[in-house]
Amino acid sequence: MKPLDPNPVSNTEKNSQDPYVQRILEAARELFIASGLEAVSMHAIAKRAGIGQGSLYRRFSDKGEICSMLLRDSTERFLTGLEHELAFPESGSDALGHLRSSIGRIVDFIEQHAELLQLIKSEFTGKKQLTQFEHPFFRRLNDFLKELLRRAAASGEIPAIDPQFTATALIAVLSPDLYLFQQKQYGSTKEQITAGILALFVGGLQPL
Repeated sequence: MKPLDPNPVSNTEKNSQDPYVQRILEAARELFIASGLEAVSMHAIAKRAGIGQGSLYRRFSDKGEICSMLLRDSTERFLTGLEHELAFPESGSDALGHLRSSIGRIVDFIEQHAELLQLIKSEFTGKKQLTQFEHPFFRRLNDFLKELLRRAAASGEIPAIDPQFTATALIAVLSPDLYLFQQKQYGSTKEQITAGILALFVGGLQPL
C-alpha cells in the first residue's frame, strides 16, 4: 500500500489534475462497471486505486461524491446546453413546445446515467440530511423548468400557475429512483415514461 500523501485536498477544492483523484476515479469506474454500484465499497475503491482510505476520504466523503465527479463533465455540458437554449430560444418557438422537447432530453439523460444519478441522490439525501431538490444538479434543472413554465403561463399557453411549485413537482417525477422503479417493477420503456410525464405536465396543463 502506498503512503498517505502529505497535502490533503478538501472536498470543496478537488482538483481534476490531482493524480490521487484521477486514480480514485479510474478505480471507481472500473469497479462500477465490473460489479455494479451497490456492490462496490469505499474500501474496495481505495484498494483498487492503491491508496490509503484516509487519502480517499480526504478527497471524497462517499460514493455519491465520486459519482458526481465521474458525471461532472456530462452534467455540465447537459445543463449548460439547456440554459443556453433558454437564453437564446429559436425564433418563433413556443415555451410549451420547448418544455415538451426539454422533458424528452432530460429523460434521455436520466436513461443514460440513472444508476449513477440514483447513487448521487441517495448519498446526498442520506448523509447530508437534505432533499434531492437541494442538490446543485436538480437546483439548476429546477430553475430551468421554472422559467419555461413561467414563459408558457405568461404567453397564455397554459393557465396561470405557480411555476416554482410546478417545477419542483416535475423534478420529483424526473427522479432517477422513480425512473428505475418504473423500469424494474413495471417494465416501462423510456418512451412510456416520457409519454406519462408529458401527459401530466404538458397535456395536463393545456386549457381544454
